[in-house]
Amino acid sequence: MASPEKKILVSIKPLHYADVTDCASITSSAFSVDPHTIVKQLGRNSFDMYNISRSGFLDTLHRKTCIYVKAVDDETGEIVGHAGWAFRGLDQELIPWNGPGDARRAEEERERGQEKNSEIRKEDKKHSEGGSEDSIDRLHALEDADMQYWLSNMVGAKTACMIVIGLIVSPSHQSRGVGGALMSHGNAIADDLGIPIWVHSSHQAYEAYRKFGFETMRELDIDLDEYSPRGPKDGEPVMGNKRNGQWGRYIIRYMKRTPKRTDN
Repeated sequence: MASPEKKILVSIKPLHYADVTDCASITSSAFSVDPHTIVKQLGRNSFDMYNISRSGFLDTLHRKTCIYVKAVDDETGEIVGHAGWAFRGLDQELIPWNGPGDARRAEEERERGQEKNSEIRKEDKKHSEGGSEDSIDRLHALEDADMQYWLSNMVGAKTACMIVIGLIVSPSHQSRGVGGALMSHGNAIADDLGIPIWVHSSHQAYEAYRKFGFETMRELDIDLDEYSPRGPKDGEPVMGNKRNGQWGRYIIRYMKRTPKRTDN
């Protein structure tokens, strides 16, 4: 097995419908060790990162206001990461959209339709039962409200910018230059267009974004133990000291990168 410190060469290519399953699996694997995600999965409603990622791709991959790419290991041809950016306040003709290069399969259309119907039935059941909020519902509400504040009051609807939808590296290829290659790709697009990039950064990704020119503009500091219905089990990842029986504090950072001037 190669040393995790050994850098690899990757090619950044458009993400296609045929890549959705692999990329959703990478997302699921990456978030499986994230304490924040694990706590959110303890609620009464499903929070399956594979399904969330897959549905997100199928719902937005065709939009010309979004760019999705994959990082492919030059040696093995394996997809080892992926990223996506949404564009706001920009003339669509200026967006360097390039994909997907394949058609969405009919079975994916049917499956996504079934997923949406299932989501509607779950919501209808929840409302009909009149169930009270649980602690994870309150955590979702807190984060949703904070994100809406960020989008409305900091990003704005009319100011041209890019927003990182997601930037995920396979756990087996982290700290090997893959995330940097994906970030550099997005940064280059922003620099060419002369627009800033915003990101809703996870606690763990903060240092990587800071290294690539992002600055923290707002923080949401979450005490995971305030919302979790139980403490961490043996072997479950936590924030901070593993011996104190607590999930710890998790900080979501809203970060902004100012474009660098390019010589055209």
